[in-house]
Amino acid sequence: MTTLTANQDSSPIKRTLLVVVAASVAIGVAYGAGELSHLLSFIITEAGAADFFREPINLALGLAGLFLWQQLSRSPVQTPPLWGSPAIGLGWGWLVGCALPGLALLGIVMLHAGAFEARPFALASILIPVPFILIHAMAEEVVVRGIAQRAGHSAFGALAGIGVAALTFCVLQTLQGYNSIWHIANSALFGAALGLLALGRGGIWAAIAGHAGWTWLETCWIGDAVRFQKDNGVWVGGTGPDSYGSPIFTLVLILILALFGVRWALQAAKEKR
Repeated sequence: MTTLTANQDSSPIKRTLLVVVAASVAIGVAYGAGELSHLLSFIITEAGAADFFREPINLALGLAGLFLWQQLSRSPVQTPPLWGSPAIGLGWGWLVGCALPGLALLGIVMLHAGAFEARPFALASILIPVPFILIHAMAEEVVVRGIAQRAGHSAFGALAGIGVAALTFCVLQTLQGYNSIWHIANSALFGAALGLLALGRGGIWAAIAGHAGWTWLETCWIGDAVRFQKDNGVWVGGTGPDSYGSPIFTLVLILILALFGVRWALQAAKEKR
């Protein structure tokens, strides 16, 4: 069997081609799993079943795609990013995933381009969606991190893995309809931030929780717990009640990535000494 795993002994052209193949497979698996799970869930619901099958089906298809890729590519099990610690990953990732859009929303408020409005809500309305949001995030992240980021990391190193995963995540989000210029930029930057999380002690679990925390804050907490009203200014980047399409979110992500980069550089210099 021809291996689909790039390594440092291969030529740069071969490694690049294999990384492109891996990224394309990741996009196809993640997007296809989402579309197929939506269709199957619709069929099941039309048959009279409860409407909570989509995300479990999505995850099952994503894990199946990852398993098949690992078998066909014969990629090493220990290629970063690894799964990491679930406790550290879920806790730290969730905190970061909520903090990044939260900082962007606060920035919009400070610029007088938006305002929070409290509303009555039941605690269950923001807690019940959490497992389904985690499953949805896991369905995408196991593919993006397990196929695209590992391929880039194996071929050209950690930074390349993060870059490949960021572009893969960006294309996936664009295919799902987030296609304004700020959505595209923020998808790439947020995908890079998740890639950095995945290389820490929390591993892929941290990327999953970061993705889930971001989704939860901008779709559950905003809307169910509070209402966020935005003006039509240049800083808000769209009409939706979130920060995803805002240039403020872009600035927050660039700042966080810069801080991560400085920390990474200092750690690398310390290890060399």
